[in-house]
Amino acid sequence: MTDSEKYVSKLCEKSFFQFWSFPNPIGKNNKELCDILIVCGDIIIIISVKDIKMSNHSDDVIKYERWVKKAIDDSAKQIYGAEKFIQNSDEVLLNDYKTKISLPKKENRKIYRIAIAFGSSPNFPLPMGDFGKGYISVFDEKSTAIIFSELDTITDFTKYIDKKESLQSTIIAAYETDYLAFYIQTGLDFDTSPDSILIEDNLWESYIESHDYKIWKNESTVSYIWDFFIFYLFSNQCSNRMDNEKFLELEEAVRIINLEDRNSRISLGNNLESALKEKVQARMIQPDIDKDYTYVFMPLSDENWDFKQEELLLRCDVARYCHPHIQKVIGISIGTRLINDKETPIFDLCYINVPEITPEFKEHVENVQKKMGYFTNPRISD
Repeated sequence: MTDSEKYVSKLCEKSFFQFWSFPNPIGKNNKELCDILIVCGDIIIIISVKDIKMSNHSDDVIKYERWVKKAIDDSAKQIYGAEKFIQNSDEVLLNDYKTKISLPKKENRKIYRIAIAFGSSPNFPLPMGDFGKGYISVFDEKSTAIIFSELDTITDFTKYIDKKESLQSTIIAAYETDYLAFYIQTGLDFDTSPDSILIEDNLWESYIESHDYKIWKNESTVSYIWDFFIFYLFSNQCSNRMDNEKFLELEEAVRIINLEDRNSRISLGNNLESALKEKVQARMIQPDIDKDYTYVFMPLSDENWDFKQEELLLRCDVARYCHPHIQKVIGISIGTRLINDKETPIFDLCYINVPEITPEFKEHVENVQKKMGYFTNPRISD
């Protein structure tokens, strides 16, 4: 990998996690498919990275045209080629030439095309849009670093790309970072469809100095417990692919968590923090109407330590029964233990997928509630 490819790959791992971010996967004829491929749920992000220095030609127009051809047009060709290969494949070989990752069902795939072009003059515009076979977003050094840092969940990142693509001919900005600031402040939601909007320069610099930005940074702090969860749970419980059935089950649970956007993670983080402070036995979260899953949080203590896995599983069963319109429940238990004279965080993960409440399942849950008292008078948090 080139230095620029390594840099972007590290940004992707930080924002989208290494478990779903794959550098230099292999495509047709055992050649590199693209620079970075991200696959999480139904989302596929194809990234091509070029670091092209400007020529020394005296004519700026020629310098610009040459740079665009090598830095952007060549990326577009690579991206379209990778997409064609992916659309005809069910799996992709990684760069160890051994590991294969499964791709989502073809009818469900949502593909995003990202060209990252380094080396241009800051005064030269970045062309983006449809280069012949679908919309491609183009970022430079500055916008890459900021966008991947600020939109640091897969869902937030792809929402931005979707919105930007839908309004590509309506909103004009000299710099991608100013477009991002406008998006964050407005959501690109308007009462009436504007004919065109011209975004002022240096809007990003103004935004990060604003009171709103400071409030957002403060509010979002609690959400990063979920980023830690994802890393910890996948590293410790989903790293062994030998037990394929168990791996796929846990990977699905952690992937659901990873697809939560930053606002959802803030809400979940607050709920978890509240459950720990109030020392509740367990708490289940009110599922969103458009989601087929919910969460159960269970603080760990000396009282439930020895049977924590069994209790968490049974509480997830009860939560599933209490919410007939969902199928899946993710249980997370959290506590601390003294390990080597140091208080160490301990997490455990439970995942169930019950498509239908059968008479047998109903009887099982009623027995659990009767004998154990789990969620007999539940407090369900939004």
